[in-house]
Amino acid sequence: MPLTDDAQTQDRLTQAQLAAIENEIKSSQPLTSQLLPISALLNQYSNTSGNVNEQQQSAGFIQSAQFLSTKYTSLRRVRGDGNCYYRAFLYSLCEHLLLQNSNKNGVSNEFSRIKTTIVNSLKWVCQFGYEEMTIDVFYEELVELFDCIEKSLNADNDKSAAVETTKDELHAKLNEENSTSDYCTWYLRVLTAAQMKSNPDRFLPFLLADELNDNVMMDIPTFCSREVEPMGKECGMVTVAALAECLGVKVVIEYMDGRLSDNAAGGSVVNHVFGEINDEDGGGNDDARKDGICLTLLYRPGHYDILY
Repeated sequence: MPLTDDAQTQDRLTQAQLAAIENEIKSSQPLTSQLLPISALLNQYSNTSGNVNEQQQSAGFIQSAQFLSTKYTSLRRVRGDGNCYYRAFLYSLCEHLLLQNSNKNGVSNEFSRIKTTIVNSLKWVCQFGYEEMTIDVFYEELVELFDCIEKSLNADNDKSAAVETTKDELHAKLNEENSTSDYCTWYLRVLTAAQMKSNPDRFLPFLLADELNDNVMMDIPTFCSREVEPMGKECGMVTVAALAECLGVKVVIEYMDGRLSDNAAGGSVVNHVFGEINDEDGGGNDDARKDGICLTLLYRPGHYDILY
């Protein structure tokens, strides 16, 4: 049934409002901020006014922020556009790989392993319903990002200066609108979906648990097409786990949900670990583990930032 004139007018107004909100977000929030002191997190909640419920929730966030300030020194904000987990993961991964290798000759085994996984991923993801001609431009953007890091790490002269220059270049590149960050973010979504499709028995129980709450039945391909592949879809625990396992990195997420702790000492913040590096050798294979990447992110309802 076609829309009436009033409905069409309302639809145009709604779309205009959504566009205005999007433009306001773009003008006020970079894709990824400069490094900020951890005190910025506490300051965000310290001047909150409102009703009793809002004040109580704010008190919970303040308590959590105070606790986090004892563990971390800095944070980096990520734009809240539904893609924040993937952007935070991408930025933190690149930064870790660049700085972790800055005092070494060449690149580490861990850098080589992750880059090889990415380079070889195009043929792999195409086994799960993706067409190479459709996704190769997104794939190539991510490979070029790693090429940039590797070139810096293989610099013959003044490696520290090359790393600092590359760090600034990465920050600029990952803050360009409708460019590298978006392309790489979408390809990370493809990797996440392919990881879930490659091992449905591993990930289906997560979906079944959610279905019990939402009364919506979905198989893995349907879930990926609705919740993983589209840009702007927020990342849940199952997709966090899938991406971490796909690239073989550890992700620690501090969950800051505003709940007051009963701990008189000031409480704590629950954290969850995903993609934890397996120590199959019982602790004996230190060389294989010491270069392992661990990304630390902050979760607040519906949003992720990076912690340092």
